[in-house]
Amino acid sequence: MAEDSEISGGRAPLYWAAAFVAAMFGAGFGARFAGLSGFWTMVVMLPPMLLLIPLVRSTERGGNFAGCASPALRRYNRRGLIWAFTYMAALFFAISVNDWLKPEGPLLWLIAVLPALPIVYFVWSLYRYLIEESDEYLRMRYVGHALFGLGLLLIVATVWGFLESFQVVPHVESWMVVPVWAIGLGLAQIAQRVRGA
Repeated sequence: MAEDSEISGGRAPLYWAAAFVAAMFGAGFGARFAGLSGFWTMVVMLPPMLLLIPLVRSTERGGNFAGCASPALRRYNRRGLIWAFTYMAALFFAISVNDWLKPEGPLLWLIAVLPALPIVYFVWSLYRYLIEESDEYLRMRYVGHALFGLGLLLIVATVWGFLESFQVVPHVESWMVVPVWAIGLGLAQIAQRVRGA
């Protein structure tokens, strides 16, 4: 019985998060090993994205179990899923159209910016959550997680930038800032869950 409460209250989200990360990296390495590129790499990356759905559901169950759930948080989670799948769809579309049409000029600019538009929605959903959340504890907890992610991003970007300036490491595209921030956010949430706070 105690084991059931641990699964429903805390460990299941960690399992789903680990499965998601392993599946995404596995699919990425598999696609690279198989020599896939462009559209087919995105096709391979889509199934692991489906693991986000049970991850969000188990996180919400854990929040309900711990008494740390709110309507604003549920809305934020739904917006997060919309953002993630819209981002993948926009990326699929942009890569495919670029590979097939080889556009130039304004159309190329539009296609290049398309995958960034869901990030705008993500930032808006973050802002909406902080406005809509009436529970001060939950709001402050999320702000702390977000600041941890920002701190990690600042450290990684600064260290990598200096290493790049001294030509020790290769250049990394600037779109990587969102995944690095999200990793920091996730690590902060996992740390809090492990601590049981």
